[in-house]
Amino acid sequence: MPKRRKGGHEAGLELESGGMMRWLLTYADLITLLLATFVILYATATQSKVIVEEIKAQIRAVFGPIPGSTTILPVPAANQGTHYKIIPGEPEEGGPGGTKPPNVVKVEKIIEQLGANVSVRREARGLVISIPTDKVLFDLGDTRIRPEMKGILDKVAKILQAYPEKQVEVEGHTDDLAIKTPKFPSNWELSALRATSVVKYFVQEKGLDPGRFAASGYAEYQPLVPNISEANRRLNRRVDIVILKLEKI
Repeated sequence: MPKRRKGGHEAGLELESGGMMRWLLTYADLITLLLATFVILYATATQSKVIVEEIKAQIRAVFGPIPGSTTILPVPAANQGTHYKIIPGEPEEGGPGGTKPPNVVKVEKIIEQLGANVSVRREARGLVISIPTDKVLFDLGDTRIRPEMKGILDKVAKILQAYPEKQVEVEGHTDDLAIKTPKFPSNWELSALRATSVVKYFVQEKGLDPGRFAASGYAEYQPLVPNISEANRRLNRRVDIVILKLEKI
């Protein structure tokens, strides 16, 4: 019996079947990739907060602090806002290549005035001037302002005088290491009294309007970075002077 030649209609069927198989393989690969993506997203979402924070901290440990910078990479803050890497020559708005709003005082100028120990950042609520506490603004476990730091507060007072209509929130923060003394039963008292000392200096020594100020103590509960190392704890031990609703600076 003669062999049937493959051609015409049968050849068309073979070509069509081959094309369909190749399309199915591509589709199956796509579905597999999507499934893998959803599995990764689910696994990440179910991780504990501690693990996620540790991962973030390790990333920051690799990429920050940035040389020549007065702050580290953007980090979660109690008041979520816009964080900037303050680098000499960097535009104030939007990072590198961003646009600068009119009539803006450069943040770098403020940093030059205040010194290397002070960092400045913007948040949604206003401008935050952050001063380390232990061995900088205060001695360890103390609430009396160190005499050599009064010059820094004098410069901050001049900035506050330039915006007399703005309210100011002074916040004390600590790390997660517990303190328990007759004077400070907990970090609440220590952080609150440090903030109060700064407010009293502005009012009593510099003559600023006391009606503009509020003092708050947040203890260890609003850290800038996770308290997983001594370097991070130094960043969290601070007094933040917040000029509320001050955007153009």
